[in-house]
Amino acid sequence: MHDDETGWQDAPYEPGTYMLNIGDLMARWSGDRWRSGRHRVLPPPPEAPQEELTSLVYFHACAPHTDITSLPAPIGRRSYSGVRAGDYLRDKMRTILG
Repeated sequence: MHDDETGWQDAPYEPGTYMLNIGDLMARWSGDRWRSGRHRVLPPPPEAPQEELTSLVYFHACAPHTDITSLPAPIGRRSYSGVRAGDYLRDKMRTILG
């Protein structure tokens, strides 16, 4: 995980739980109930080569015409204006690619 104050940090270990990383559109859809963040997965360090690491990757995208509306309070914590998934992703890619 990464934040601007402390930089890169190890994800907290909580036995019996999973760490999920979501994208910006899912954060928007959840009304910021769940936040997206910068993340990376690194191999175990040389001093602990036997450390277990399981990282599963799954990407999913909505159909381009899907309307994305933030979940209302109390589930959602912030209200975003509605957007179509395809428009949002196209605009995001324009921003990234310049």
